[in-house]
Amino acid sequence: MKRLAALLLAIPLLVRPAAAHTPVIDAGHGGFDGGAVSSSGVIESGLNLSIALRTADAMRLFGIEPVLIRETDSALGEGSGRSAKSADLKRRVEIINSTDDAFLISIHQNMFGDSRYGGAHIFYKGEDARPLAEAIQADIRAQLDPSNERVSKPVASSVYIFKKASCAGVLAECGFLSNARDLELLGQDGHQKKLALAITCAYLRYESGSLVGSAGEG
Repeated sequence: MKRLAALLLAIPLLVRPAAAHTPVIDAGHGGFDGGAVSSSGVIESGLNLSIALRTADAMRLFGIEPVLIRETDSALGEGSGRSAKSADLKRRVEIINSTDDAFLISIHQNMFGDSRYGGAHIFYKGEDARPLAEAIQADIRAQLDPSNERVSKPVASSVYIFKKASCAGVLAECGFLSNARDLELLGQDGHQKKLALAITCAYLRYESGSLVGSAGEG
């Protein structure tokens, strides 16, 4: 935590006007749609929301006011079944695409049939977002999980909100609910704060132009 705090303090507080975005933080799932569920009953949507809120709080400390797609454990759609899920996703996209200079940061958790696999994995939409995804992945490796050898990758074209969003963005899969170590860490306040700081730290560097190829640079 001390190393992350020192890194944050070293970041310029003023970003270049030409590089400024409005981060739109999406806590995946919510309400009737809990997302993945661990074998012990931990529901993804609650973890997503907690990390999203902590990330928003960290950004506000540096004068950035993000847009939060949801701030409670609720869905954005109405109805039931597939129609409710569809309405929820469409509403998320509406919020993203109606935000000026939006940059999407979507928070999720992973799940896999083999419990050996773990670790945060960061994905990106658009080459403009790639430096940020790589920076978040590197910061998580350096500050939280030195054994994490995952490499940032493009978001799959099947992920609806990234497919429909008109802006660049990153998808942060913060850990595996199917992995015992990840699950224990994800339930800890301290670990959630570190994840939020890692995302915020990298985002501030991205906006300041200190990441190669970031914030609209070639």
